[in-house]
Formats: sequence, C-alpha cells, structure tokens
Amino acid sequence: MASLREVSLKIGRKTYHLRTSLDDESLRGITAIAEEISGGIETHDQENVLVLSCLQLAWLLQKLGKLLEKTLEQTSDKEEP
Repeated sequence: MASLREVSLKIGRKTYHLRTSLDDESLRGITAIAEEISGGIETHDQENVLVLSCLQLAWLLQKLGKLLEKTLEQTSDKEEP
C-alpha cells in the first residue's frame, strides 16, 4: 500500500487539508477538475459550492457511463458475425 501524505485541495473558497496516497499526476488531475467545476459556481456559500460540485460530478459520471455503454454496444454489434 502506498504511503499517505498531506496535501491541500481548494474547492470554492476553502482549502482542505487531506491525507492521500495519490501520486502527483493524479492529484493534479483531480485538483484541476475540482477547480474547473467549483470555479463555475457563482455563490459565496461554501456548502452550496460543495453540494453543487457533487451534483455536477454525478451528472458527468452518469453522462460518461451512458456514453461508455453506447460505445460498448456499438463495438459488440460490429464484432458479431
């Protein structure tokens, strides 16, 4: 198991200090996603920023899941003789 390290992650107006085993590249990617999503939310209420960020991420996951299912169906249809 990878060792844990202290990192900072800014979401909205607040910086959170976390312990994680993520490597630098993964952490940069996650930080960029968090900044992109929370940066587009126009409210000063930190709790709303967190809730809306979670909803946005859930919507993106659902959208990607549907796209993946569609792609897999198309791929399996092409493989059938």
